[in-house]
Amino acid sequence: MPRHGRHGVRIGRAATHGLEPPSIHMRQTLERYEIGTKRYISLKSLFTPSPPNKPTSDAERSKKRSLLKPGDLFHPLSKSPIKEMREKGRLIQAHGCCPTCVEETSAKGRAATREPMFECPECGYPTHCSEEHWQADREQHAQLCTHLREANEDEHDLRSGRTLREFEFPSAQLPEVVVNLSNWDTFMYTRSFTNLNSDRSIRHVSKVLTYPITIGAALHQYSPFILGKGLTPEGLKSMTALRATIKEHDLARSDKELVMQQMPLRIFILGARAEAMLPPHLYLQLAYLLPNSPIHIYFVGPECIPASEETRSTIIVSSRLAPKYHKGYFHDAIWNFAPFDPFTDVFFLFSPGMSHPRSHDGWHPTVEKLLETKCAVFGTGFHERDMNADVEGLAKDFGDKMDWLLLPQKNPFASLKRDFGIRNLREWAIANWGIYAFRGKRYEVQSK
Repeated sequence: MPRHGRHGVRIGRAATHGLEPPSIHMRQTLERYEIGTKRYISLKSLFTPSPPNKPTSDAERSKKRSLLKPGDLFHPLSKSPIKEMREKGRLIQAHGCCPTCVEETSAKGRAATREPMFECPECGYPTHCSEEHWQADREQHAQLCTHLREANEDEHDLRSGRTLREFEFPSAQLPEVVVNLSNWDTFMYTRSFTNLNSDRSIRHVSKVLTYPITIGAALHQYSPFILGKGLTPEGLKSMTALRATIKEHDLARSDKELVMQQMPLRIFILGARAEAMLPPHLYLQLAYLLPNSPIHIYFVGPECIPASEETRSTIIVSSRLAPKYHKGYFHDAIWNFAPFDPFTDVFFLFSPGMSHPRSHDGWHPTVEKLLETKCAVFGTGFHERDMNADVEGLAKDFGDKMDWLLLPQKNPFASLKRDFGIRNLREWAIANWGIYAFRGKRYEVQSK
């Protein structure tokens, strides 16, 4: 059924998915090149950018590269040789609070909290207002101190000036090599991430790959989410529908007529924020998990494009991958994407915070529309409490209108890094710590 596109042009169902399929010759040429040649995708320039329009001499580059040595990564934030780290310390001091003062305020009813001006000598973060309050809180602070020190060293390492070879990612997988999606270790081993030589390197990579690999792990035929381990019978039905389409793409690889007729997978990422800011080429790691499937990723949300004047809508990354951006709410723009098909369409909500008082009302109409599509919807949470709050909110608001596809559980492809709150270092988050899935309820027709 034809409909109106984003810019008012009347288009049919096939065209709504974006680009025309590449020619057979182009597709085979690209595939031979990708499979027959060992190529790597590098993101290291993201962390060591050169000043625009300013030439850099070899001596200056060498000096920048040797800013910090591997054994010299720990520095108190106020004494860090990295400007950004010193600024981070000042930001925590300006907006944070001393946890010992907070506890005293709660106990005595006095609003007398003070800024955390004292830096813990073990983690380097400004954690308390004074050494006295730090000593009084040693036992509880010890629970986070190790993680804060790890974050301190990781952030200094990213800005140390060294060549970040861990961000040189492998290219297309050889057809005879099977990817193991049990966890990060098996995935990185079977995908030949050869430049990961330390736990720190793995943490760096997991922070940026958690989004595409979480998607890939959910859709792949060797997904870690299986029946009896969180996947429900209804979930098996939804995933079988999506994988049937992926199988059709595999079978169509050598058939010209089928290639021209196949419909791409449409992956909608709603409420997109950090995941939309990643370099588009990073999502090639998802495409390599589904090597024969054309994939269109729709980043939808008011924050999916960083600058208000930007109007980008589609970026061509490869012959099989096209990220698209729509700045706005899904429930307001649903007709730009309709109709929906459970065999080709799937939704992801990365840490949406649907139960948070400030965002609950905004998400409610979106979830209503999602349930009407009858497509699988995956959600994640920053930690167990965050995930359970969203799951309980969904059950309360839409329990009689939805089926659970994947019961809440820890995500094997969560980021391995902890992010700490500026206002309260005791508040931490891990990108995509937990995962769950649901779908609008299907009603069976019964005859009397």
